[in-house]
Amino acid sequence: MVLGVFTFITLIPLLWLIVSSFKTNNELFTNPFGLPASWSFDNYVEALSARPLPVYLLNSLVAAGLSAALIIVASMLASYALMHRFPLRQVTFGFLMFGILLPVNALMTPIFFIVNIMGLYNTILGLALVYAGLFFPLGFLIIKTYMDTTPPEILEAARLDGAGFHSVFARIVAPLTAPGAITAGIFLLITAFNELLFASILTEDAQAQTIQVGVRYFLTTYSADYPLAFAATVISIAPTIVIYILLSDRIVAAMTAGSLK
Repeated sequence: MVLGVFTFITLIPLLWLIVSSFKTNNELFTNPFGLPASWSFDNYVEALSARPLPVYLLNSLVAAGLSAALIIVASMLASYALMHRFPLRQVTFGFLMFGILLPVNALMTPIFFIVNIMGLYNTILGLALVYAGLFFPLGFLIIKTYMDTTPPEILEAARLDGAGFHSVFARIVAPLTAPGAITAGIFLLITAFNELLFASILTEDAQAQTIQVGVRYFLTTYSADYPLAFAATVISIAPTIVIYILLSDRIVAAMTAGSLK
């Protein structure tokens, strides 16, 4: 019952958004909670023709996917290194996690200047590198927490069989940590895909702008076609839902397989 209540609270705004995207401006204001007089995809067609939404979507997917891949690789290497004892191990861990405590807004100006100096302004690569730096602590926390659950007996057995430092990582630790990496990848993809602040200040045209920036153009100071903006919003959130549906099954399958199988 509790889950049902929270599901209802979550789905009502989403359903209202979808229904409203099929209305006209007049219908929305005269009967905001009613059904549209006619179910037409005109708003979706107009939204796709008014702005290059497919280009924005591709930019968002590339930036989010590239940043997530960089974070996962770096987090797995760092987490594996921290499984071993070495001087300043705790200091290194604290340094890598420090970024999760920093307010993102405080980093806008230095990040803007650094990206500009590097010649990466208005590029997808520049945006992906910024996302990789901003969201690294989140991915590192998830992957390290999962990697620390690896049974030490498996690692010891691998070493007794002659596996070296790199071989243990490539053949034992990395495959066992794959479910945690996939879980982190889902969160990182969705977080980067929905990011708006840095996408707004680091891009200036459709060459690198993301879908979240593109949706903003449908609501301006002097004109606001809300159903059209709602249609663009539905288009923008569809990929994140598809990504989660596709990858969540892999998480369940990987977790139920068992590390000792």
